[in-house]
Amino acid sequence: MNETLDRIADIIDRYESLEWHSLERLQEISRELVIYNYHLSKFNIEAGVKHNAIMFNRNGKSVASAKVEADEVVPELRHSRKIMEAVDQVIWSIRSEISIIKKES
Repeated sequence: MNETLDRIADIIDRYESLEWHSLERLQEISRELVIYNYHLSKFNIEAGVKHNAIMFNRNGKSVASAKVEADEVVPELRHSRKIMEAVDQVIWSIRSEISIIKKES
């Protein structure tokens, strides 16, 4: 997961630094970011399965206490979800930029 997060950070840094210089390069950055976001979603799904297993096997605990335990044992579920939401915002920004460039051409 760390390698995926590092790649996402590198891609966003390239976009932020205006290193792309062309529509084709911007499209490539967008494509890369979407691909790595997909890889991150696989980690999110794995974390969700672990989280749900704890919730399901609560051994007489209340749902609320099982959720607290699951959140503590599997913090990567929330972390990956938050990162994916942020990446989605960057992807939308890139798409908007692409759209503007195409309209200006």
